[in-house]
Amino acid sequence: MNGISFRKLDWAMLGTIFMLVGLSAAFIYSAQFKSDEVVGSNWTKQLVFAGIGLCAYTMLVWFDYKRLATFSWWIYGGAVLLLLLVFLFPKVNGAHRWIPLPGFTLQPSELGKIIVVVALSAYLAAPGRDVDDWKTFWSCTAIVGLPFLLIAAEPDLSTSLMLAPVTMVIMLYMGVQRRLLLIGLAVVLVLVIVVCFWIRFETTPAIKAMPKAERPEIVLPSMPFLEEYQKGRIKVFLTKDHDLADAGWNKLQSQIAVGSGGLHGKGYLQGTQNILGFLPRTVAPTDFIFCVVAEETGFIGGAFFLVLYVILLGRCMWASLRSHDEFGRLMALGIGVMLFCHVFVNIAMTIGILPITGLPLPLMSYGGSFMVSTMIALGLVQSIYQRRRIR
Repeated sequence: MNGISFRKLDWAMLGTIFMLVGLSAAFIYSAQFKSDEVVGSNWTKQLVFAGIGLCAYTMLVWFDYKRLATFSWWIYGGAVLLLLLVFLFPKVNGAHRWIPLPGFTLQPSELGKIIVVVALSAYLAAPGRDVDDWKTFWSCTAIVGLPFLLIAAEPDLSTSLMLAPVTMVIMLYMGVQRRLLLIGLAVVLVLVIVVCFWIRFETTPAIKAMPKAERPEIVLPSMPFLEEYQKGRIKVFLTKDHDLADAGWNKLQSQIAVGSGGLHGKGYLQGTQNILGFLPRTVAPTDFIFCVVAEETGFIGGAFFLVLYVILLGRCMWASLRSHDEFGRLMALGIGVMLFCHVFVNIAMTIGILPITGLPLPLMSYGGSFMVSTMIALGLVQSIYQRRRIR
C-alpha cells in the first residue's frame, strides 16, 4: 500500500544520510578552496543534486516497493536502452559514459546497477522459482551479464565489476548453484592473478628500446584486453616507480594526504596537499574526497566517517533482515552489498591497498548521477523498512 508512516521510518538511516550530505558539501568546498578554476559552486551543485535525490527518495518511500516486481522487466529494458544510447553520443575523456541533457549529463551505468539488483531480486523471489534448476542459474547470469558487458564496453570496468559481488551474494543467499558459484569465484581469482602477473611483466616501448642484454628477464607480450589507462593503474599498484607523473602521482599524493593528517588532522581548509594543488583539483572532490577528509580531520575524523557508513550499511542489512517478503529482503541485501563495495574500494584505493579506480564514495563524492542514484537506492531500502514485519 502506498503512503509514508513516519512512525515506522528508519530515522537512524535518514539522519546519517543528512549528515553525510552536509559533510559532503563542506569538504567539496574545501577541495575547491582557493582554486583558480571556476568550480567554486560545486558544493552548491552537490546540494542541488542531493535535493533532487531527496525528492526521488521521498517518492520511493511513499511508493510500495512490492509493486516494482510486477514491472521490473520494463524498468530493466529501459536501463538497457539507456546503456545502448550512450554509444550514440561522442566520447568524453575517451569513454561513452554520459548522455548530455539540458543543464546536466546522465550517467546510465549508475542507475543500471540499482535496476539490475531490482530485476535480479524480482526474478529470484518469484513464486515457485526453482533455485536448483540450471535454467535459473543461466537466467541470472543473463540478467546481470548484459548490463555488465555494456558498461564494460563504455569502458567503465570498475563500475561493471561492482555487479559481480552483488550478484554473487544474492545468488549464494538464495542457494542458486552454490557449488558452481564458488568454483567460478575461484576461477576468477586465478584469472585476476594471471592478469596482474601479465601486466606487471608486459613489454613497453621503453623495454623494446633497450638493448637485449639490458632487458628484464621476464618480458610478456602487451595485453590486448584492457585499455592503457586501466593497465597503467594496475602497474602503479604493483610497482612503486611506474608512471609517477599520471596515475602514480594521484596514488602518491593521496597516500601523503591521508598519512599527513595524523591523529587530529590539519584543520578544516588547512590541508596542504589539497590547497596547494598537489592532489589534483580535478579528482579531489570526486574519487579522492576521502583524502581531503583524512588530511583535514585526521584519523579521528576518518574513523567518524567510517562509523557513519557502518550505521548506513547496518541499517540496509537490518531492513533486509526484517523485510516482509523475499523480494524486499534481496533488494535491501543487494543494495547494502553494493554500497559496501563502493565504500571499501574507494577508501582502499586512497590508502594504497587497492589499485586506483573510478569508484566514488557514496553521498560524499561530487557527482549528480551518483548522488541521485544512491538516494534512489536508499529510498528503496527505506520503503522496505517501513513496510517491515513487526515483531
